[in-house]
Amino acid sequence: MSPPADPTDRRSDDELLVRAGRGDVEAFGELIERHQGAVYRYCWRIFRNHHTAEDLAQELFVKLFRHAAQYEPAGHFTTYMYRILTNLCFDVLRRRKRRKVTEAGELDPVLSEGTELEPVDDDVDFDASLRRREAYDAVHDAVAALPVEVRKAVELREIEGLSYREIAHVLDLSGNEVKVLLHRGRKILARTLARTPVGREFGLGGGAR
Repeated sequence: MSPPADPTDRRSDDELLVRAGRGDVEAFGELIERHQGAVYRYCWRIFRNHHTAEDLAQELFVKLFRHAAQYEPAGHFTTYMYRILTNLCFDVLRRRKRRKVTEAGELDPVLSEGTELEPVDDDVDFDASLRRREAYDAVHDAVAALPVEVRKAVELREIEGLSYREIAHVLDLSGNEVKVLLHRGRKILARTLARTPVGREFGLGGGAR
């Protein structure tokens, strides 16, 4: 039996994309495998539509592969990926304007264990599940109503967990501009959620007045 793989042998994302730029399809496949889940979830949270999320995730990886030969590695692949992904998603949002694309009854991959339907547990507390879903929907609707640039910053920080510096690179802003956007976004969210029944029940509005 062969020894387990040494984690130190794991190739960096930068290296994989550089190799892809030289025609290494296997390297690009590994890159897709690493990031396709996060990319899909990011798209799904914005559009809440399975087919749209899949299409945009595929488009993102096509763009990465097409421009792989021009990529200049600097240890910031994730930042580079989120910049393209954010622009891609919000360009689509701008084209659609306010047209809602939510599909009623669609499974939320963020709240579930995965993207596959799970068997129903007889002991599931449906009231509690519904209330959690209502709370999630309230937060999503509040985030979706934010000004576009504010929403980008909030999504990247609060959902994707990027650092202030990474967000600044993704959005091509200064660190202070990112802080202003996030401060503004949090205040708007607190005020918006504090006015909703679910927000009041779950304390989603924080200390908003």
